[in-house]
Amino acid sequence: MSKIKDLFDSGKIKSAFIPYFTMGDPNYNDSITFGKTILDNGADILELGIPFSDPVADGPVIQRAVARSLKNKFSFEEIFRVTKEIHLHKKETPLVYLTYFNPIYHCGIQNFLNQAKDAGVVGLVIPDLPFDTKESETLFQELRNRDMDLIHLVTPASTKKRIEALKKTSSGFIYYVTSFGVTGERREFSVDLKERIRFLKDTLELPICAGFGISTPEQASQIAGYADGIIIGSAIQRVIEENGENVTTAQNALAEYIAKIRASIP
Repeated sequence: MSKIKDLFDSGKIKSAFIPYFTMGDPNYNDSITFGKTILDNGADILELGIPFSDPVADGPVIQRAVARSLKNKFSFEEIFRVTKEIHLHKKETPLVYLTYFNPIYHCGIQNFLNQAKDAGVVGLVIPDLPFDTKESETLFQELRNRDMDLIHLVTPASTKKRIEALKKTSSGFIYYVTSFGVTGERREFSVDLKERIRFLKDTLELPICAGFGISTPEQASQIAGYADGIIIGSAIQRVIEENGENVTTAQNALAEYIAKIRASIP
């Protein structure tokens, strides 16, 4: 049984708070500080972004974060070091990577998964990996062998047929993209969001966590009323972007923002 399943089955939380940030922005050591700060102020699961040169699912805020991160010398050694430091700070909190398939393939699937697991990672979100590919099936099996999860994205454009087929290679939770387009803060969400999430829950029998566009405590509170989790990335990355030149200032701003969101979620 995976650590993520344990969390959702425990009954300790009604709706999980899942923050995201890109590792290496502005540098890897500050990322450790930011990760620890986010854990200390209310993250139930922490999603760590591995910087990649072509982040096709990400909007301008996260694209800029990736660009800043890649100004540092990229290495998997640094990625796994930062991850492990964050994990050791609060071992009970599940860590998830958001990455693209190219870095995994470049590192070698077996090697990547072994090092990720050793660093404390319990699941992967891979936006550019379709579920109905040989690579997805292989990765799902390799992850399952390690008690890790493959977390697929579902969008408003996903058909019922594809959603039903998705079930065979999905575990942990489903990342539901609340609106069309790339990541970024939004003022409004689709009127049928509640009904869509309920349909996914019934069909996939997995927790449904909503992301893309959520940024305010009011939005988090509203969507947490019917989603199993709230994923926030761009708004957190913006806090880092606006305060990252001073790690203490950024740390304090992150702590304040994370605590406000956590307090708004039942």
